[in-house]
Amino acid sequence: MSETVAAAATSVTVPQTWRYAVPGRRDLRIDMLRGIALVMMVVAHTELLSAINIFIWERFGLTTGAEGFVILSGFMLGMLNRQRLQKEVLLTIGWTLWRRAGKIYLVNIVIVLLILLLSALPLINTFEVTHFVDRYSGTVWALFPATPQIKETWFNIVLYLQIGPHQTQILGLYICLLLVSPLFLWLLQTRRAGWLIAASLLGYLAYQRWPLRLTVSEFEFAFPLLAWQLIYVLGMCCGWFKDELTSLARTPAGYVVITLMVIYALVMMFVAQNHTNPFMPPALLLHIIPPADFNWFYHHLAAKNALGPCRVINDFCLILLVYLILTRCWWPINKVAGWFLIPLGQHSLYTFILHVFVVLGVSQFVTFDLWQQAWLRNTAIHLGALGLLWWMAKKEIGGRFIPN
Repeated sequence: MSETVAAAATSVTVPQTWRYAVPGRRDLRIDMLRGIALVMMVVAHTELLSAINIFIWERFGLTTGAEGFVILSGFMLGMLNRQRLQKEVLLTIGWTLWRRAGKIYLVNIVIVLLILLLSALPLINTFEVTHFVDRYSGTVWALFPATPQIKETWFNIVLYLQIGPHQTQILGLYICLLLVSPLFLWLLQTRRAGWLIAASLLGYLAYQRWPLRLTVSEFEFAFPLLAWQLIYVLGMCCGWFKDELTSLARTPAGYVVITLMVIYALVMMFVAQNHTNPFMPPALLLHIIPPADFNWFYHHLAAKNALGPCRVINDFCLILLVYLILTRCWWPINKVAGWFLIPLGQHSLYTFILHVFVVLGVSQFVTFDLWQQAWLRNTAIHLGALGLLWWMAKKEIGGRFIPN
């Protein structure tokens, strides 16, 4: 999105020197967006109530870091591979994507095997990465077999990613999306974007009507492939047609669309302040929308796992709004947070893979509990976990073996 687009989207006057004007082909605004998404996911997976939760736990809209991660991944693949297809054939690029999917698949299996190995050690408590806990009801689901299994069963459940930490389940989704990405790129290259979007939307609507799992992998409980492929495909199309969309945004019709998207993001931000999240202190929430009405809207039109339609729209509108803010106010924002968020965003997959072990390490010393309001302790823990991941990303610890 160009600065012209940003200027059209808001009438707030800011100093000219604040605008984004960083030389080079890499868009640091995208890196910062990915860094924000990573912070949201790490804090969500380190299940303690801290001051950071107050600002990022569905506070800027009904959206999560996972959605941003998937959308931006699709966006970058679409944008970069359109350029590469001018110099390389699709088969070469497709092979690169399949190799990347294979590498992430192997990393996923290594994570599962490492957790199994650590579970056998008596001094290490792996409960938080081998179970999923509903913190409200206290219901516990085992993500690893609780009884002895024969060798063939172990082979199958590991091979098909039927077990694993819930903190890294989205990697299974990412693997599947990478495997079909060459087909998506072929449709875009052959000017069949309309067919691609129509097929993706049809799959999404089919899931909303008949929630079917396409695979036996564990990730589909939290990230059903038929639903989540839509935001990936739309992100990829936005990346592919980035230049065309930027040009359209300069037109009067584009101005109207961007304005409507910004308004929608702001309206959803207001709706989110009326959340019925039981862990959030009531004084920090609005109580204008009746709880029953909010819950109906949330579960029917903005569901988290199934990606309700209002949530999908919110995802893209909020990303656009934040991108425009970064464009207009880059200098002060980058000065305050760029040193931290940009390295995380530039090592997003690397950081995400490592964060499960940071979560495991934290759980050795602190009992995860979203009811306990130990603000100072929990905020310090979240900042410490994020700081450790930032340091590892800066130093690229294990970067030779961990994909990024």
